[in-house]
Formats: sequence, structure tokens, C-alpha cells
Amino acid sequence: MKDPSLTARLVKSMAAAANIDISVKCQIGMFNSEDDLQTLNQEDYQYMTKYISMIHNAGTSHVILHTRPAILSLSPVKNRVMPTLNYDFVNQIASDFRGKVKITMNGGITSLHQLSSLQSNDKHSIYSHMAGRWCLRRPLDLAAVEQTLCKKAIQHPQKCIDSYMEYALANQSKFSLAEVCLLLFLVVEQLREDYDQEEEGVLLSRDDMESLYDSIQDGLKELGRDNMASTDAVYFKQLAGLFKLLAETKVVNKWKRNRSEL
Repeated sequence: MKDPSLTARLVKSMAAAANIDISVKCQIGMFNSEDDLQTLNQEDYQYMTKYISMIHNAGTSHVILHTRPAILSLSPVKNRVMPTLNYDFVNQIASDFRGKVKITMNGGITSLHQLSSLQSNDKHSIYSHMAGRWCLRRPLDLAAVEQTLCKKAIQHPQKCIDSYMEYALANQSKFSLAEVCLLLFLVVEQLREDYDQEEEGVLLSRDDMESLYDSIQDGLKELGRDNMASTDAVYFKQLAGLFKLLAETKVVNKWKRNRSEL
């Protein structure tokens, strides 16, 4: 981003070498350090429009904009939270380049409700929305994204989990238990949060969550060759603890720590 002409040359070279569409993903601005951080102004906006115009002329028609500016002296983890999200900045860019460049909005999307809210406020200029950590933190929400965006019927999470368990059990020899269990652990952590709040999740009633509890508990027992105790009580924290019997404790602790940083 410091050198728009360099980015443009790279885009032009890639477009010439490969018969594919070239997209560019970047922040909405940049600062060298925390001391330099300030609210983006008209000069910053003009720089961004110049940048996008140059790479568009070089051959890209799709730009993914992260809604935080980057602070170059900070780590990626700190850059996720330190600069303020600026959705209005991206919406204005999308409006100004409408019909010329497809603008995808990225950054800070954490729920279906927020996604719907962003869609209702973008005045139909945003081409699409990109989310990464949300899908890792709350994987069951993926089942409802298509319903939210396209008003299509969803495959119930119970069926998704049952299909995954069937696949995992049939292919145990191809994967380590840690690889098989990671997705299930993330699902259990999402269910634990929703269930412990004594509120219905975005998709699931308490009855649905309890049914998933039983399915996952039974699946973990099969993966562990029945060398695991089960309980009739619904206690997601205890269920999450069972993963330490299948994968190493330090591995599960790392999963939990990484999820807390999402």
C-alpha cells in the first residue's frame, strides 16, 4: 500500500501471466506506529481511491478491504483490535466505485445479526462480505449464512454433525484424533456459550443443543473406543474436557487459547 505503482505492476504482471481474475486484499489505511494513529481523513480517503484506481487500471476488478487501518509496528494479533473499525469508509469506497470495482468488506464480523445489519446499511454497493475468525469461533453459524443471504432452507446442524461423525469414524486411519476432534471441539465451545447463557442460539433451541450434546458425546466415545465415561446430565464444560482424553491436554489447551483470541 505504501507504493501503489508497485502494486499496480504486480497486478499487471499476474494478469498477463495467468488467465484468471486478479483480486487485491488490503487495509483501508496504514500508520507506522500507535503514536501516528488518528481518525482517517479526506486525505486518507483520496489516497485509497487513488490506490484502487491504479490497481483497477492495471487489471483487477475485485478489491477486498479490511475495515481497520494497519499499524505497521504492531503484531497481527494487536492489529485485530487496536485500530477502530470503519465500515462507513468502506461503504463510501464501494459507492464511489460501483459498477467499476467489486468491493468486498472484511473485518470485525462476528454474528449473523451483525452481517444482516451491515447488509441493510450498505445501500447495495458492497459486492460481498468476508469473515474468517467468526466461522472458526462459531462454526454452526455457517449453516444459517445461506438462509440469511439467500432465504434458502438450511441443513439442520444435527444432520451436519451426524454426517461429520459418520465420516470421522469411517476414516479414522487417515487422520489423527486431534485433526478429527478440532472441529467438534469448536462446535462444543459454541454450544457451551449459547447453552450456559440460558438463551436460544441463533439456530438452535435448548432441546436441539441437548440433542447435539448426546450425539457428540456418543461420537467421542466411539472415537475413544468406549474408554470414556458418559453422563445423562447436559454439561458442555465437562464434554469439552473429554477432548483431553483423545488429544493431548496441551493441544486442547492451545485450541481453547487460540479460540479466545479470535
